Amino acid sequence: MAKGDSGDGFANGVVGVFVFVVVLIAIVPTPVWIALGIILAAAVLIAVTVKAISAYEKRRAEAEERARLERAAQAAAAKRQREERARKEKQRRIERLGGKNAALVESAQAAVKRVVASEAARAGWLGDVDFTADIQGITDNFQKVHALRKVAGKLSVLDKPSVDDRRILAEAKTTAANLESAAIERAELIAKCATEAKLIDESLRNERADARTRGQRSNAQTCTAS
Repeated sequence: MAKGDSGDGFANGVVGVFVFVVVLIAIVPTPVWIALGIILAAAVLIAVTVKAISAYEKRRAEAEERARLERAAQAAAAKRQREERARKEKQRRIERLGGKNAALVESAQAAVKRVVASEAARAGWLGDVDFTADIQGITDNFQKVHALRKVAGKLSVLDKPSVDDRRILAEAKTTAANLESAAIERAELIAKCATEAKLIDESLRNERADARTRGQRSNAQTCTAS
């Protein structure tokens, strides 16, 4: 009996809701329903648009992140390639010139970069700053020195060197020393030029600072006089 009552109550509730909806439809004017329909449609359209924009922004952000990661990977790969080329070039230079002389060439090249990048060079205070021939000359000299010392090393370990062997050994040592001295002197001149460029840059900066100070002092005195 209780079960029957429950079923009847549910049916009555459904009928009541249905009747309420029908009455509501009958009571509410048609323009109101049209307005409500337009509002609902607009709300649905806005929701769909917002969702589409959100999905688009997410896809764009993901694409940008993939592009960023790809650029970072390419930059890292390019950096590794540059470092590998520099390492191989340094190794070849050491093989051709010897460790100490290769380091002197690298130092001279670094000095050239400092000179070229200086304000003194850009302003024309140093004249011609093309050291290509100088670097090439230093490198050629050191390469000859390295080759001559290899020959001298082989001759110096002979058990019974001949007169010619001793003469060639002495000439190789003398020539190597002269070539090395000339190369070192040229490298030192480049280093000296880099030092001069640095001093000129400092002087130019100090002059500008002094000029600013004089201007500020003059302005201050003008204000005081006023």
